[in-house]
Parts: sequence; C-alpha cells; structure tokens
Amino acid sequence: MSEDLFYQHVVVRGLPYKRGFSYGSQTRDKIQRNIEYYKQADKLGPWSVVSTVISECYIPGLQRYWPSGWEEMRGVAAGAGVAVEDIVLLNARYDLSHVKFDGALPAQIADECTSAIVLGPATADRSVYTAQNWDMSHRLVAENGVVYLEIHPDSSEGIPSMFIVTEAGQLGRSGCNSAGLGLTANSLQSDMDTPPDTLKRGPVPPSGALRRLFLEQSDYAAGIKAIARTPRHVSFNLMVSSADNIGLCLEVTPKTIFRSTTSSNEVYMVHANHFQTAAFQSQTQLSDTYQGGSSWYRGERLEAGLRERGIKGSLREDDIVAALSDHAGYPFSLCEHFIESRAHKQEQRGPYSGPTSTVCCVVYNLSQRTVRVCKGCPCEGEFQIFRLE
Repeated sequence: MSEDLFYQHVVVRGLPYKRGFSYGSQTRDKIQRNIEYYKQADKLGPWSVVSTVISECYIPGLQRYWPSGWEEMRGVAAGAGVAVEDIVLLNARYDLSHVKFDGALPAQIADECTSAIVLGPATADRSVYTAQNWDMSHRLVAENGVVYLEIHPDSSEGIPSMFIVTEAGQLGRSGCNSAGLGLTANSLQSDMDTPPDTLKRGPVPPSGALRRLFLEQSDYAAGIKAIARTPRHVSFNLMVSSADNIGLCLEVTPKTIFRSTTSSNEVYMVHANHFQTAAFQSQTQLSDTYQGGSSWYRGERLEAGLRERGIKGSLREDDIVAALSDHAGYPFSLCEHFIESRAHKQEQRGPYSGPTSTVCCVVYNLSQRTVRVCKGCPCEGEFQIFRLE
C-alpha cells in the first residue's frame, strides 16, 4: 500500500461542465495514470476498435440518455488536460472489459465486489444501510487511483448532492445521495454480453450512466425508472436502496432485468458476482458465464456475519464492518488481501490482470446521510466518516 492512509476526497460544485472541470483539475495526475493503464494494448482491446466504439456508440449514447453526464465528462477532460474520449474510456472500463472484440483475446474478469442492503428492522437504531467491499486490481491501492467524489449540483438542476466512491476520472460506481438513496454494484457475466451494435440497437451509454442516473433522483421510483429505461450491452448487478426502508437487487442484462426484494421476514440482502435471483434461475433464455470462484461463497459469508444480530434487530455499524472483514477462503476471501508472491506470477490479459485485493470498504448510512469508508481492507484500513448535507 502507498504511504497515504486515505484516498483523496474531492468536493465539486456547480453546473455539469464547471464541476467536471473542478474534478479533473483536482485529480489530474490520478486521471492521467488511470488512462495510461487502461490504454495499454492488452487491457481493453485494440485502441482502433475501442476508439470507434467510444465515438460511434458511447458518446452518442451519453448525449441522448445522459446529456448532463456528457457535459460533466467534457469538463473533467478539460480540467485534467486529456481528450474527452479518454474520459469516456475510463467510464466505460467495465463495459469494455466484459466483451470480446474481433481479433482480441478475452480479458480476465475479476471477482468484483460483495454488497449488502440492511434494512431498518435489522439495526439497533433502525437506520438503513448499504455496504460494499470493492475488489479490484491492487494497483488502485498502490497508486491511489480511487477518489471520494462529493458532488453538489447547481440548485437550478434540482438534483440532490451525492457522495461517490470511484476510480479517478469516473463519474459513478457506488454512492448515496442527500435524498436518502443508495447504490452499490457487482460485476456479472452472461452470454448476452456483446460489443455494442449501433446499427441494430442504436447508441448505448456506458453502464456507469445508469448508476449516476439513479443517484441523481430524489425519489426511489424515478431512480428505478432511470435504470430500466436506459439501454446497456453488458450485464451487472445493482443493489438499490432507500432510507424509506426499501431495497431491491436488480440483475441487469442487455435485454432483461431480474429483480428480487426482501420478503416480509427478511431484513437484509447480499450479492456477489454470479446470478442468484429466483427469476433468473427459473428461465433458460440466457446463461450465467461466471466460471466459478470466490463469488460462490463471499455472499454467504457476508450473510452469515450479519445473521445473528440482524435477526435480533441489533446490528450496529461496527457489526457490518466486522462482517465485511471475514477471511474464510483466504486470500480470496470476502476481505481480500494483496499477497506479494501473487504479484510476481505471469499476468493474464485485461484490466484486472495481476494481483487483486479489496481496494475499498464503504458503509453508507442512508438514514443519517453518513459515509464510513476506508482505503484497502476493512480489517486493517483506517476509516473516515463523511456527512452528506
């Protein structure tokens, strides 16, 4: 881990271009390092192909479905001194890594994230939480490539303030807003994940747009509509929740969203990186292409850590952190550690090549509008507390 105990906290205000410019200016070096990494030939596919997808699919998709996000990206690019196509690349990192382009070898896909929604009846003070261990390439820890992005839009936009944990240069990964909405996400893989075909389906924005569009809403229903009505070409899971004691798990594919919710006797839900909703399991039109690994037990380990106190309605924030610190299956555990010996093995292709680890642990208290977050593993990281006004 680098000597810095914390990731950079970036606060931006104003209209989309202005706040984007501020973001880019404050994180210029980090953004440039992230771009340099992902533009390597073996990370996201041949640049000649990727740049065409960006210009013909993602940029028109942003302009159509999230124009304010496009303006914000333009501002980030100007502030960081890079091309706007490079900022779109960062925001499409997930999408590009989940498809195989002609002439390119398939990328290695990481087991990326374990998430939970904890409803009020499970907690001692009846607060609603959403929480996550974000597992990713360990280089993000070593290079401080993650930022805490606090956004205060211009009052004329009618958009709530947001706190987002993301890679430098990206506009959305996980987060919460001042209206009490929260979102975490998990990588999924299906046999419907294909490069975007603009001739058949029209322009498509990067999937990160769906995350931000949800967090830009003040009411839960509007957020869900924004997710459902925005096209995508890869699969992913979204855990969307509200301080109003609502939580949904949305397994999103290019054509269908498989939904699950807590039943009357359930007070929390968890998800890792394979399809698990009953709706998905009961159909045969598409298949989960996850090839097995820690996802098959990380969710269960998190659930086990929440169960006893959750059932009694006595969970506290410290208990959620403790559950996320589980080491069963070490080193590929819920709390995943960087192992030096793994760093010297031959790297595979793709943006997740090389050693991975839990790069960040975050607990969003949607009722109190607070964020408890640490760099690296929750068992050893030093947590900070932020309050979103």
